[in-house]
Amino acid sequence: MTTNRPLPLLAVLAALVVTGLSVSYSAAANGHRERGGERTMAERTVSLDEAVAQAERRYKARAVRAEEKRHGERIEYRIRLLGDDGRVFEVRIDAATGNES
Repeated sequence: MTTNRPLPLLAVLAALVVTGLSVSYSAAANGHRERGGERTMAERTVSLDEAVAQAERRYKARAVRAEEKRHGERIEYRIRLLGDDGRVFEVRIDAATGNES
């Protein structure tokens, strides 16, 4: 009687697939994956929302516009604020450091 044993091969392939998925998920969960050369959120010290709150507190003003700009690897947030005196001004915050630039 001839017995084909595809089960061990299938078990090995299944184990490799599961291990590969586990490694991919772990890397994504820890923020180590890059998408198209862009930095992932985990590599930013400050989110856009945090940068807006920081600028509003510091200048006692209300944000009227906020956007993310990229300069190569560097990410900068540009936040337009409206002061109590009616003056509109812009603050730039580096996403990696949280410092104004």
